Amino acid sequence: MTTPPLLNRRAFLIGTGAAGGLLIAFGARPALSEMSAVSAETLPARPFKPNPFLEIGADGSVTLWAKNPEIGQGVKTALPMIVAEELEVDWESVRVVQADLDENSFGDQFAGGSDAVRSNWQPLRQAGAVGRTLLVMAAARRWGVEVASCAAERGTVVHSATGRRLGYGELAAEAAALPVPEKVVLKDPGQFRLIGTPRRGVDNPAILTGRQIYGLDVRQPGMLFAVIARPPAFGATLVRFDPAPALAVPGVRQVVRVDGLENPTHLLPGVAVVADSTWAALRGRAALEVEWSEVPAEGTAELLRSFEELGAKPGKVIREDGDVTAALVGAAKRVEAVYSVPFLAHAPMEPPNCTAVVRDGRCELWGPMQDPGGARGLAARVTGLPPAAVSVHMTRSGGGFGRRLMSDFAAEAAVVAQAAGRPVQVVWTREDDLQHDFYRPAGRHHLRAGLDGGGKLTAWTHHIVNTSRYAFRRDSSPPDGSEMYGDDFPAGFVANLRAEYTAAPTRVPTGPWRSTLHSANAFAVQGFLDEVAVAAGRDPLALRRELLGAPRDLPYRHHGGPHFSTARLRAVLDLAAAKAGWDAPLPSGRGRGIACHFTFGSYVAHVAEVSVEKNGVKIHRLVAAVDCGIAVNPLGVEAQVIGATLDGLNAALQAEVTIAGGKAEQSNFHDYLLLRLAEAPRVEVFIVPSREEPSGMGEIAVPTVAPALVNALYAATGRRYRRLPLRGQER
Repeated sequence: MTTPPLLNRRAFLIGTGAAGGLLIAFGARPALSEMSAVSAETLPARPFKPNPFLEIGADGSVTLWAKNPEIGQGVKTALPMIVAEELEVDWESVRVVQADLDENSFGDQFAGGSDAVRSNWQPLRQAGAVGRTLLVMAAARRWGVEVASCAAERGTVVHSATGRRLGYGELAAEAAALPVPEKVVLKDPGQFRLIGTPRRGVDNPAILTGRQIYGLDVRQPGMLFAVIARPPAFGATLVRFDPAPALAVPGVRQVVRVDGLENPTHLLPGVAVVADSTWAALRGRAALEVEWSEVPAEGTAELLRSFEELGAKPGKVIREDGDVTAALVGAAKRVEAVYSVPFLAHAPMEPPNCTAVVRDGRCELWGPMQDPGGARGLAARVTGLPPAAVSVHMTRSGGGFGRRLMSDFAAEAAVVAQAAGRPVQVVWTREDDLQHDFYRPAGRHHLRAGLDGGGKLTAWTHHIVNTSRYAFRRDSSPPDGSEMYGDDFPAGFVANLRAEYTAAPTRVPTGPWRSTLHSANAFAVQGFLDEVAVAAGRDPLALRRELLGAPRDLPYRHHGGPHFSTARLRAVLDLAAAKAGWDAPLPSGRGRGIACHFTFGSYVAHVAEVSVEKNGVKIHRLVAAVDCGIAVNPLGVEAQVIGATLDGLNAALQAEVTIAGGKAEQSNFHDYLLLRLAEAPRVEVFIVPSREEPSGMGEIAVPTVAPALVNALYAATGRRYRRLPLRGQER
């Protein structure tokens, strides 16, 4: 057993207040020497709130604040669980409250990059441990005994020698008056009672009974509703509009011009119709007369030709190991393939929306956000107010998947509310969302490999041509930064390797989609690796295990770095294969496929077992193995793996946004297809037990689904599928 870490007061405060960490403010407290005359009788009854994350009332009630936005990834449950564990309270006695935006108290409040549990693990443990330590100190002072002779136990402090016991509520006032201890002892993971146990989401009862408040449920006194007419073609700008026809619609109050910002992910140009109801606003928008600028037509066919033409030229070299050209020339066997992926929409069940009020020199926002700090910054920019004058209240989101990392809908609400002088809720329809989304980039992947006479992989090249997210939002970072990581597998395992990238110009809006670049890149890499295994006459699992080699850590500079473990990646491969019965014979017409990936600090492998029948692909089994370090809430981890697997499966089978005339052709769920309940297969999830610190889970299980599926289809049919989605290609 490792010794629990001791944190001195200075290190604790500095560590939690660092950039990207948590600033835990304790306030002024008397020194221990000043406390000698203090007793329970002389202190007023008041709650114990040693930091922004927890409060214990005089009645023993325990309130914990969830700092990050809840978009379905489970952090409103997992993060308070970490505090509750170190605070040493029963989970059933805890009340969890969603925090508002307050970065001075809570540090970064953000939902993206699968980072919430990982980045908050140590700071939240420390926050809980400070509370526990102060309560134990208060009890020891009350009894006149050594602190070391007392211990916290399920919301009480116990004196081990006498069995005396005091509840946290009885100690709240005394603990609130004590100074911060010089050292805080964290639990050894072997002492965890709560972390690692399955817990249902804290919002589940409210969701199941219809009481949960989402962004669209927000209501403010005197509130109006608005919808916005946005450009009919990507890149078009507003020329003129006539508000009269819209104002003639009963219930319409106002028509507001919305000027776009230079970064199109911040705010698009448009015309807002403000009304007493969403129905009146929609009818007013339909009546509105708007003229937009002409833009050159752009479509999927033109983009695909562009991808091919650009792919025929050298790209920007992201990584180069060895002498790839010589290795390919000297290879006994060469393998070459092109993989392609389409644009994808986020399609959350709750479309974008935000409620705002701007008055008396302040702006207040309510809405489903992944980046509330970004929403505050944009609202300040468009209203001309200082960021400190903007308050943000986070509602639960009806899905996000990366769409709500852009806060354009919050900027819209602030603009319209300022013009209206009243609270306004800006509402997007399903059609608005699907046709004005920031899509997962479409792209083309050209891969080549060389094998020596013994079937060993000696050379590998991967050239990506796609529509860069960074380029679209006019980021100062290079376009490749959002689309290709030079450290991704199989980098480091093949002696001669080249990774290249080319950005394809487009006006089609792009943005992060669940698992970002990995959903496309792992499909190409893991699918092509299967082709290499076949060319080498090797079992696909055996080839991956051979490439990983001896257990070691390799450098990794991106999501989840600074390194990744070959042993942990191999372990999830072996676990998934064992649970799926990799070596067991299958009925005729069925095949198994495997794929693995590392990112967000976590490791995943999928095995798919499939066949092709007259109605298309039939999924017989989907087995997932994950290593995310300590699983704070195993039930939450399982839910994330299942949800991400089904997202990955839907993207592989049928999801696609096509472009014609400079706009998306899909407009609703009749033509942008999602898996229905009856179509969703059972997903078997296996979690590797671990004592490593927790790592990302919300996105990790997306990337390996598509390659496992196409690899299984090859095993079943002998046919390679290199283009997504599979719909229409099955037979």
